[in-house]
Amino acid sequence: MSAMEWVEQILALPDPATRKQFMQQHQAELDDEVAARLKEQADRFLESEVHRSLEIADLLLQAADLADNPLFAALGLLTEANARSIGGLGEYSRAIELYEQAAGIYQDRGDVVNGAKAQIGKVFSLAMLGRYDQALAAGERAAPLLETHRQWRPLINLTLNLAIVHGRQRADAQSLAEFDRARALGHRLDAKSRGVLALVESNRAIVLRNLGRFDDSIKASLAAWEINEQLGAKAAQGHVQLDLASTYMFLGRTNEALELLHAARDVFLQDGRPADAIEADLGIGHCLLQLRRFYDTLEKCQEVRSLFGDAGRRREVAEATLVEAAAYTGLHRFAEALGAVQEARRLFEAEGNEVWIAHVDLEAAALHYQQNQFDESLAVAKRCIHIFRARDLVVQEAQARLIAARSAAALGRHQEAQQCVDAALAVGEAKGLPDLIYPCYHLLGLMSEAAARSDDALAHYNRAIEALERLRGRLMVEFRADFLQDKQVVYEDVVRLCLQLNQPERGLEYAERSKSRALLDLVAYRLDLSVQARGSEDGPLVDELTLLRAERDRLVRRWEGEHNLAHGGWMASSSQPSHPHQDLAALEKQITDRWHKLLIRNADYAREASLWEVRAEPIQPYLPVGATLLEYFVVHDQVIAFVVTRDTLQARPLGVDLAKVQQLLQMLQLNLKALPRSRPEMVSGLTANANGVLAQLYRLTVAPIADLLTGASKLTIVPHGALHYLPFHALRNGQAYLIEQYEISYLPGASLLRFCAEPRLNGAGLLAVGHSYNGRLPHAVQEARLIADAFQGQALLEEHATAQRLARLAPAYKTIHLAAHGDFRPDNPLFSGLALENGWLTTLDIFSLRLNASLVTLSACQTGRNVISGGDELLGLMRAFLYAGAASLVLSLWPVEDRSTARLMEAFYSGLAVGRTKAEALRHAQLQFIHRQPDQGPMAELYAHPYFWAPFFLVGDSGPL
Repeated sequence: MSAMEWVEQILALPDPATRKQFMQQHQAELDDEVAARLKEQADRFLESEVHRSLEIADLLLQAADLADNPLFAALGLLTEANARSIGGLGEYSRAIELYEQAAGIYQDRGDVVNGAKAQIGKVFSLAMLGRYDQALAAGERAAPLLETHRQWRPLINLTLNLAIVHGRQRADAQSLAEFDRARALGHRLDAKSRGVLALVESNRAIVLRNLGRFDDSIKASLAAWEINEQLGAKAAQGHVQLDLASTYMFLGRTNEALELLHAARDVFLQDGRPADAIEADLGIGHCLLQLRRFYDTLEKCQEVRSLFGDAGRRREVAEATLVEAAAYTGLHRFAEALGAVQEARRLFEAEGNEVWIAHVDLEAAALHYQQNQFDESLAVAKRCIHIFRARDLVVQEAQARLIAARSAAALGRHQEAQQCVDAALAVGEAKGLPDLIYPCYHLLGLMSEAAARSDDALAHYNRAIEALERLRGRLMVEFRADFLQDKQVVYEDVVRLCLQLNQPERGLEYAERSKSRALLDLVAYRLDLSVQARGSEDGPLVDELTLLRAERDRLVRRWEGEHNLAHGGWMASSSQPSHPHQDLAALEKQITDRWHKLLIRNADYAREASLWEVRAEPIQPYLPVGATLLEYFVVHDQVIAFVVTRDTLQARPLGVDLAKVQQLLQMLQLNLKALPRSRPEMVSGLTANANGVLAQLYRLTVAPIADLLTGASKLTIVPHGALHYLPFHALRNGQAYLIEQYEISYLPGASLLRFCAEPRLNGAGLLAVGHSYNGRLPHAVQEARLIADAFQGQALLEEHATAQRLARLAPAYKTIHLAAHGDFRPDNPLFSGLALENGWLTTLDIFSLRLNASLVTLSACQTGRNVISGGDELLGLMRAFLYAGAASLVLSLWPVEDRSTARLMEAFYSGLAVGRTKAEALRHAQLQFIHRQPDQGPMAELYAHPYFWAPFFLVGDSGPL
């Protein structure tokens, strides 16, 4: 048989024993051509099935023994070495040993050409271990031999590896020269060898990116992509994805970068390439850092450091440590940040890598700045500027100049600051780098304000915000809140300036634009956050999510069975703090990560930033007659109020420090927590204490603008920051609660007013769900039954109250009432939810609902509590139900008692039944508690405490059903 047929037959055999037997039976046919064919096939498997390359290495070593041919052994050693090094297994030290053994065989036989070829992979392996001088020396010895003997393909590979050595040392200009030389040599090859050109272009893309030539870098990556796609080289395609993702990160296209990184990681794992997969993880860590997901960044980098440390890849360990330092700085954990900076510097010093040391020092400069050590920050940043300039690294130089400009401005060295920021901005605009542009313009705005050039300052702030919003628009919608966490100061500064210039309309517009707008975007664009496959490629991920969620449900049921609800005091409260088991928390983290991966993959809207041009939605046309919108905004911890009617818009600083409001809020929360554990005779004292605190809160937040509320009968309140936890309707002016004066509703943002008020296709009738949480909340079932009877609606009670039935029936109903045990999860609001018969209806589940409801009432504990994330985004059940299609919600701010809740809800729905608006009906129900209705009997005095009536508030449309 021919050599090719021999190779095909042996590789088709199922196991090593059978292959060994075949080889023994066909020993006479073993020759140089068979060995060469085996080696060729092993090289092909490096790009797709690296484990098969190792199998062929074993075959070649066996053939060497059978034929007593050391050249077969050399081929086997080279094959195994390539698999363990360039094949993505990351076993570089072992690979070097194997390359040297092969080279020794060739040296013994006087074969200088193959001896030189054996150095090619060794150069790469030495580079991965940071042994750069040895790598360069080996390459420089081999290159002349290969060129003399016109071994073009091996010479190209060697040139590539030498370029990689220079690149890892951040000698980028020298690296690019080597890559260009390799590309020129590649044109000597025939069409069958095009794969090497893809490798050249892929690596050129890296260096071009480092040099700030982003368009050229993308072109090189796309050229490599096209060649690899034609060749079906999946692993090589994964490396192109890594390179392109890094370029997109520089350009602020973070969502596209994450999509590529996840895809590459999947390819590498499927192909058994753990080292390459960890390299993708390092890229993901960089993206998470940009998104300010600092704890996720630390977790990812710690995994990377562990695995690359085992592989001896010191440079990657140092890079991961540097990313950790930036994450610690973002968390204001400065001592840990300093430790990580020092460790990263030590590792890069061991490599003698001046450019990477400068990157570490630049992070140190940022750390100094964060700690108000401006002299140290400026001195370090200046050193970095000189190093980056010497290497022609213009983007890195611009980043260093920005830090220098900030420090110089803080020191009052305005001319120096101006020169540095102008130079940094010029690079940012020339290269199209919005994450460099926006902080430059922000700093220019601050400097213009300091020089009393208000118009210039306003123009600069506006340019900063435009760049910031371009960045935000390119993110998957669920990442936008964290991204904005440290960027609110830009909006705070421009709102403050607008008020100083007596431009309240413009100030309110910027206040609205400051919000992360995730909910607004979800509602306006009807984005799909449900857990479902949008294409065939999503199937495995959705299947994995389904299994993980089922396992979570099982763990929750087991946890609940082991921890019965404990009740204390004289009143049965349904509340219990959540302390998820460590296994459950880890499982929920996996679910969250995979859900985000699914959303990233389907975030086509983030590719075109022009689709997300931010504008403030109109407010005044959607305000009802007699209604006033009261929007709060916090500027540098000082509270501002915007008061809007159909005809007027005014703004007023309240002269209130947010810390004082928060202190009073804590006092109120202590009072509320004490009530369920207190004896009945103590309640009147607690009521008086609560009213005193509520009166102080009124004086701080409402009294300063009370004169602007004259003539209003309805208030729509838009809180900000910690004020979202404030029950404004319960604030007391000394004689009465605010709810006694006004109908009150709330909105997360004023821009949502239009979407809540606009007509929609509503369902019909009422669906009431009641579940007692294993008998602990008997009044919840009674409450749901009475409300269903009053509206001739449908009731799902106890064993019929399942999440599946609710999801199936809910879209048809206009009014949905859910009476059940609720749980707020501040550690992971995606798993806040309601306890139903077969498990929990969580925030994640609600994202998959499609409602046509005018009203959804969540008659349960803490359903209105939210995690307040960046951009004032409220993460919790409220956002999920508004996204799912509810025009309005009734929610609770704190744990509720089920008996009084049943009474309040009965009164609320009685008001709706006689035609009151939603705001009127809730107000009427709450007033019955405040005014101690006789039908409440001996509980009337007790129920007057705000604990019983004030937790419930209306969000969204306040009009009729």
